[in-house]
Amino acid sequence: MTPPPATDPTEINRARWDEVVDIHIASEFYDVAEVKAGGSSLDPLILSELGDIRGQKLLHLQCHFGLDTLSLARLGARVTGLDFSSNAISAARALATETGLDATFVEGRVEQATDLAGCDFDIVFTSWGVLMWLPDINLWARTIAASLKPRGRFYLAECHPILWIFEDRHASYPENLNVVRSYFLDGPQNWDNLYDYAEPDVALTSYKTNEWQHGIGEVVTALVDAGLRLEFLHEHDRLVWPGIPGMVRQDGDYFTAPEGAPRLPFSYSISARKL
Repeated sequence: MTPPPATDPTEINRARWDEVVDIHIASEFYDVAEVKAGGSSLDPLILSELGDIRGQKLLHLQCHFGLDTLSLARLGARVTGLDFSSNAISAARALATETGLDATFVEGRVEQATDLAGCDFDIVFTSWGVLMWLPDINLWARTIAASLKPRGRFYLAECHPILWIFEDRHASYPENLNVVRSYFLDGPQNWDNLYDYAEPDVALTSYKTNEWQHGIGEVVTALVDAGLRLEFLHEHDRLVWPGIPGMVRQDGDYFTAPEGAPRLPFSYSISARKL
């Protein structure tokens, strides 16, 4: 008997992420071959802001199939990756075996991190397109604080929430900078995303998603309330994917506004330390 369709928003999202694992592994977007060949999937912004992590005990939340986790291990960290997709975790473990990199991977939701991965981490890390999948940003922040040892550090690189508000149906920039959605939204927002972002020609069976908008003020306040002290909040005029149609590839790592067009904060990064 076919099980009834999931109704819990997170479970609906999990079905999609389970489905896209093999698609992503095969895609040029993720370039798994680069990591297998000894390279890194981490972009220059993260590398410059994260600094030397050799010997650090690091927890990577929402690690997907572990490409960044293994790149962090290659930098010398003692890494644990956590993700809610069983397919992603299986793929991450297989990739760790294939590359010979030492990494632990556990399956679970973010809020289960301390039960599944332990605590007393030197660093908790998460990046690029992660917060929109979390319904409770305060629970997320408390989990980060509980996972860190005293004076431990949290690092986040993320797409800027202002991108949520703009029209995304037209390819011309800046003509498509029309405000069509509110910055302040209660979630989840329900979407029918029929195609995968890494392989736009691939139609998905699990095409429904639920996403939550978290403004920068909400994110920073949640971290502070959880007992973390902000070290920096940086905004950047580049992003690792074209967050608005019409953005142009600047180099091998980032997309930016076209030359002469208004520059917006397309991404931001945070470093915070547990008190």
